[in-house]
Amino acid sequence: MKIYNIYNKVIALAATTLMVVACDKDVIDINSDPFKDQTYTNELNSPISSFLTEQEGFGEYVSALRYANMFDALNQSSSGVSFTAFVPNDDAMNAFYKRRGVSQLSDLTADYMRQFVLYHTVKDSILPDAFVLKKTVQNLNSDVIKIEIDSTHAGQATLNGEGRIIEMGLSAFNGKVYVLSSAMTPLVETVYDRVADSGTSTIMTAALKATGWDKKLSTVVDTTYNQDRQRIITHYYYTLLNVSDATFSKAGITSFEQLKSKLKAADEQGLSEDSLLREYVSYHVLGNQYTTDELGAMNGSDVTRIWSTSAMNQVFTVTYDSLATDEAAKYELNASAEAARFVPASSNVLSKNGYVHELDGWLPVWEPEQTAVLWDLADYTEVKNLVGTEGYQPAEPTSSEQRTRIANASCYEYEMGEAGSSNHSYSDIDYVTCKSNLKEANNYDRVVFNVGYMGKVSMHTPTIVRGKYRVELTLIYMTGHSFMRTMSDGNGGMLKMSFDDNDDQTIFTAPYTKVSSALPGVYTSTLYEEVEFTETASHKFSFIVLDPAASSNKNFSLQFDCIKFIPIQ
Repeated sequence: MKIYNIYNKVIALAATTLMVVACDKDVIDINSDPFKDQTYTNELNSPISSFLTEQEGFGEYVSALRYANMFDALNQSSSGVSFTAFVPNDDAMNAFYKRRGVSQLSDLTADYMRQFVLYHTVKDSILPDAFVLKKTVQNLNSDVIKIEIDSTHAGQATLNGEGRIIEMGLSAFNGKVYVLSSAMTPLVETVYDRVADSGTSTIMTAALKATGWDKKLSTVVDTTYNQDRQRIITHYYYTLLNVSDATFSKAGITSFEQLKSKLKAADEQGLSEDSLLREYVSYHVLGNQYTTDELGAMNGSDVTRIWSTSAMNQVFTVTYDSLATDEAAKYELNASAEAARFVPASSNVLSKNGYVHELDGWLPVWEPEQTAVLWDLADYTEVKNLVGTEGYQPAEPTSSEQRTRIANASCYEYEMGEAGSSNHSYSDIDYVTCKSNLKEANNYDRVVFNVGYMGKVSMHTPTIVRGKYRVELTLIYMTGHSFMRTMSDGNGGMLKMSFDDNDDQTIFTAPYTKVSSALPGVYTSTLYEEVEFTETASHKFSFIVLDPAASSNKNFSLQFDCIKFIPIQ
């Protein structure tokens, strides 16, 4: 067998990488204007920057383009590059200055205004008919901008709940201009900036610095080049559970030194103060970005969810109360221990590289009782980076399937079977969104494995609390899978599955033969009636495809959504 991808163990803080092959002039360099003195015009229209100079009411934005050294950048159209520019009018720019506490453009730095321009610009020209159907767009800084179309005012919309579009799709030579009566505030602060700059979390700030998390939480993206001069872009995403000084004080902690002393006093493992501090801080960091609703609610019912943290083999729980009318009472973290809740006014604070949520309790490290774990097989930051933040885990079913090859993600180790695959509709491993006929799929997506007969796939689970579990697989069944359900060709997609390559935890199963209906949809198949994990840890999950049809039948594919671990008492 030829090994296509070598798995590197994933920890919660792992970064994601994306390989991009492109000419440097196909994108905007945020540190300079790479198209200085390159202006493109034709007889019909001027490019965006020149177009704005010819219109009334955009003088301030044109001045901002020049001040930020971005005027020529938005005029360029080489290599087929086009833009959609969300342009605040003069009133919107002046109101923005006021919001920032300044009186004029020159009171802000050129670098900040460069970020402002990039935040308001999208690559590719979007026609109004297409724009009104979109839920999000991604700007030149890779920030996702949410779109809310105004149902009562034709041709108007709101961006990120802040920018107000009052005119759509003015045509320039190299793109479209959407006029804003209210500007958006660019994201320039990192997760660490949000905490450090608040002035109310000096103890947590000191703890982040002492453990090196200040540097990690300050990193947004790295760019390197491989030996073939291909650019490799690595993005970082985090969620930080912040504890303010006032909340620490309620627990008798009024200084950084007292935090270390309290951790040491409660230690039962004989660890050093530094080790305990690193564990505590890492316990408050997740290696992807989640809102409070994403951390808590699941399928609209009362449930306790378990989340892996950046502290090795440590988890916390979030319990959702669907009857709570107070936003602060909706979710409870570690409800069976020293519990904490989100502080709504200081949670869901979006930064350049993730979210900050403030807690009303100090949330010490704690091992919960067995709790159900829902493992979405696409819930890795590597996958998010390859797919892109705009297309990853959509908020609703998509109008058409979007497919992205994710076999290069380090979270998957796989070997293609020697006979390969006859299914050319999918690559070896794909991320695929779901349409409304598959709306029961978690996060409206699935992972499609197409590795052929004797192909093998391995990946690591989230942290699972020690104990016994029933293990269920949620899969996608399509009409083309009928031969697998009925075993009319091959053996029904027979798989050899195991945890940690343990013979005692190895089974042979054909999940598609357990699909209860011939109708396409989302189905659940029990993999293990009982499996026991003797320690709280992440586990290596593997399967080998034992069905020859995986190489010979053009419709063979394994389309998996998620795996659920249900505690057995």
